[in-house]
Amino acid sequence: MSTKPQLFDWDDLRIFHALVSSGSMSSAARKLGIGQPTVSRRLEQLETRIGARLVTRGAEGVELTAIGERIWAQVQIMQSTAGDIERIAHQADRADAGTVHLAAPEGVAGYWIARQLPSFVEANPAINLEINTRVDGELALDQSDICLQMTESKRMSHVATELGTLHYVPFAARAYLDTYGAPKSVADVLNHRIADLVSYSAQQTHWPKEASAIKQMMNPSLTTDNSLALVEAVRAGTAISMIPTYAAKVQPELVHVDLGLEVPITLWMVYHPDQRRVTRVRKVLDWLREIFDGTRYPWFRKDYLPPSTFSDVDVVHVRGERPRPKALD
Repeated sequence: MSTKPQLFDWDDLRIFHALVSSGSMSSAARKLGIGQPTVSRRLEQLETRIGARLVTRGAEGVELTAIGERIWAQVQIMQSTAGDIERIAHQADRADAGTVHLAAPEGVAGYWIARQLPSFVEANPAINLEINTRVDGELALDQSDICLQMTESKRMSHVATELGTLHYVPFAARAYLDTYGAPKSVADVLNHRIADLVSYSAQQTHWPKEASAIKQMMNPSLTTDNSLALVEAVRAGTAISMIPTYAAKVQPELVHVDLGLEVPITLWMVYHPDQRRVTRVRKVLDWLREIFDGTRYPWFRKDYLPPSTFSDVDVVHVRGERPRPKALD
């Protein structure tokens, strides 16, 4: 008796999911940790088996065809079901011990979460917290128990709560300001060396109009997808850049260039509601709420507080000298 050949390779569908959710071949390749030619080849392989084009490629990335939209709807269901199966298997383990997968932005993970780990590890020796900073968006939700992200999730099956607010302001090193001086206005930033983070483009809708216009016109001296590299470059005196105010608490040698510019970005915590039933995951969820609590750590409050109110960071007041705000008790 002959066996009917399998129509799909499930890995092809996984790559198709990553491609559509990320929007481009290059982004999908980075998220999956494979080469862009592999993504293209596996897509062609899937389209050949189906007998139809699933996406078209344009200046804005990939767009689904009519048949592609129908396949995409089913692939999303499959991905969600696979996640449910993994969660059931996960819950079969000893509930208070084992691995918890956390996806988080690189800067938040490196400059804040990592610094809060000693007390958590001491209190929870049976939990292995695995932090992944290389995935985001829909793929991060599929591969993680908890996902911290800077855009609100649209996945109806998951819970999304506001964990805190990151307030971005211009920072520079004293060495840079001593050499090049401070910009005299937001517009004058164009005459300075600027360091830019790739992910800032996705946040641009949250920026004030003047700052957003400046970003579109600027010619950065450094562009990177690594927030740790960005901060270290600024600390070394390379350029000026927008950095969250909590950096002043962990890197007090930075100088706040006060241009009257502040960009608030909400940090979301996203997880499947079933995860609350798993003791080890619930412990991590509760711990994350504690270390981003705005009453304890005021730099994560929704309302903006200048870095000088909670840090010894220097401030350059561009629009005239103003009195230093009273420090918080």
